[in-house]
Amino acid sequence: MSSSRGIVSDGNATDLGLIPGRRWPLSYGSIQPIVCALDAAFIIAVSLATGALYGLIFHTGEIDLVRHAATGIVVSTAFIPIFRNQGLYAPSALLNWNLQARNIIILWILTFLALAGVAFALKIGRDFSRGAVLSFCAFGLLVLLAHRAFWRVSLQAALEKGTLRGPKAILLAMHDGPGVRSTREIIQDLTRHGFEIQRSFQFGGDATQEAVIQQGIAFATGSDVEEIFLSADLQRWTDIQDLVRQLRVLPLPLTVLPDERTSTLFQRPSRQFGRLVGVEFQRPPLTVSVRALKRLLDIVCAVGAIIALAPMFVIVTLAVKADSPGPAMFLQTRHGFNRKRFKIFKFRTMSVLEDGATVRQAVRDDKRITCIGMWLRKTSIDELPQLFNVLNGDMSIVGPRPHAVAHDSYYADLIGNYAFRHHMKPGITGWAQVHGYRGETPTIDVMERRVDLDLWYVDNWSLMLDVQIILRTAAEVLRGRNAY
Repeated sequence: MSSSRGIVSDGNATDLGLIPGRRWPLSYGSIQPIVCALDAAFIIAVSLATGALYGLIFHTGEIDLVRHAATGIVVSTAFIPIFRNQGLYAPSALLNWNLQARNIIILWILTFLALAGVAFALKIGRDFSRGAVLSFCAFGLLVLLAHRAFWRVSLQAALEKGTLRGPKAILLAMHDGPGVRSTREIIQDLTRHGFEIQRSFQFGGDATQEAVIQQGIAFATGSDVEEIFLSADLQRWTDIQDLVRQLRVLPLPLTVLPDERTSTLFQRPSRQFGRLVGVEFQRPPLTVSVRALKRLLDIVCAVGAIIALAPMFVIVTLAVKADSPGPAMFLQTRHGFNRKRFKIFKFRTMSVLEDGATVRQAVRDDKRITCIGMWLRKTSIDELPQLFNVLNGDMSIVGPRPHAVAHDSYYADLIGNYAFRHHMKPGITGWAQVHGYRGETPTIDVMERRVDLDLWYVDNWSLMLDVQIILRTAAEVLRGRNAY
């Protein structure tokens, strides 16, 4: 064991001003099941209440409370497991109001749409009052949002005051200097996540490291401490191994907290090759099953949109041909997944057909844009033929927007992470577009912000996020706020 010098700190969480005397009535670990149970109770109660009130107000006949209760049970059974599988009942997720509100609204609406589809397919829709179901949908959504607002405020206040406490623990900190998180910051983070830090022990100073470890062991022995945290300096791996060996005398779980310089290593998946262990530093952004799910969404949306918009395709084709000479459809080379080239389909909006080494971006009041082309760009109708690119598998409904090959080559040399956009299929719309980054990119800074949003989407993809982007894109189109 190293004989490096150290000191033991008697400062516990109370000394740091993190934990007042009064404890919250709930433990940190009990919050998730409680919120799940309350959601189920609220959903069933709202179904009963809205069904009964609707029947009383509109005199629809005998009120079937059993049917309304069954409806609430079915909805809660569909809604709650999906919400839980997304990790949205975790206390840390309950603190994020925007995350909660967005996902509740989207998933709640999708749940009712799915149930309406099932009722239609089974021909049982006539057994339900549409007014009662719509009332249930509207008031249920309001109750769930109010429920989340309550937990957001209550949890935030409890964590800030340190009154929400879970397992009791001690902290051993191997370092506390420039470039690493301080012991106080570590204790604050652990406290906010429900741990009650009884005492921290700091290596460094006058006492030997051996003495610090022995004091930590002495403090935990025979106490009600339930866990040990070690803020570790991984450059001292031999010392860590010896320290862990000595702490085995305590029948307590030991969790190592690596410093920020090496913490990302532990967040990466690993694989075993015989006696070799490999750490995955880069992986496909989507697994095979997830890609299949995203592809299914693409096909359903593309086929549905093409069928619904077929008359518009004919009208726009005739309008483009009548407005200016040239083909109605414009094909241009773009880069797709892994920079694979494909031809993108668009309704022609310009008097030129550029697809070479130099492609000049369209700008406001561009003289090359035709009369009908200006309207097509404003409404984004010129992008609709890309639905056929989606069916071909070259594009997705949602993803980073593909740029002309000439622009890809230009920006790849100027923006370091630009090529990472090709880790996913390009999309008709994307995260950058719903945040206002569409159309012309007059400066490198604008393109960098667009690329940052694209990369965030690649790293944070989910089916719910795709649905959200599709709905937000539809809202932007209806507002007429698209590119020229």
